[in-house]
Amino acid sequence: MAKKTLVFLLFLFSFLGSKANFTDSIRYYLKKSKPVLIGGGSSRNTIIGSHLTSVTGISSGYDFGGKVKLYAGIYWLGKRIEERRKINAFTPQEKLIDESSRFWYLGVSGSYVFYKKNKWTLDIPLRIGIGSANVKQYEVPPLKTFIKKSNSAIVPLESGINALYKLTWWIGFSGGLGSRIVLGKNNAQKYSGTYYNLGVTVFLEDIYAHILKDMKEHPTKSKRSKK
Repeated sequence: MAKKTLVFLLFLFSFLGSKANFTDSIRYYLKKSKPVLIGGGSSRNTIIGSHLTSVTGISSGYDFGGKVKLYAGIYWLGKRIEERRKINAFTPQEKLIDESSRFWYLGVSGSYVFYKKNKWTLDIPLRIGIGSANVKQYEVPPLKTFIKKSNSAIVPLESGINALYKLTWWIGFSGGLGSRIVLGKNNAQKYSGTYYNLGVTVFLEDIYAHILKDMKEHPTKSKRSKK
């Protein structure tokens, strides 16, 4: 699944890159648009090998004209990956162990809206990060004796495609699909995989603007509410 997603993304980026107005559009919105502060939390389901877990994060950044977003955040694996594997294969020291691992990373992200019509919005996110993977090893039951702990640097690269359907002016449905490739030593590549998410999006900025507009148009109402 991750390979198919990666091939699709490469095709999509190649297609957009061939369009002269793609980079021109990004430059225009970065230069001409007033940046709006954005931020919040996120959670994406992810498939790593045969394990289903999630990557959670918090981020903050700026939206340029509703077309380009730049933001940074911290992300971590929601649930440790537990697996049994063989070490020292084909040697007298060969044995099975239980391994528990988790990772976290700091990420810098950008996204570009390439389609916006009626109630639909499609955008491409791109994220690069640097962080650490934590691995703990134990003897298999019934001993469960702790063997060792190790940390290794990782460099995750993520991209995909997000879709948003605006149900009404203040709420909508959102979803996304993408792939994560992790670079690094000590089997860091095993954290590569596919991610996806489905959820509800609440447009807090629109709600805030609606409240301000209502207060300006009905000042007596806002004064009564203060009393």
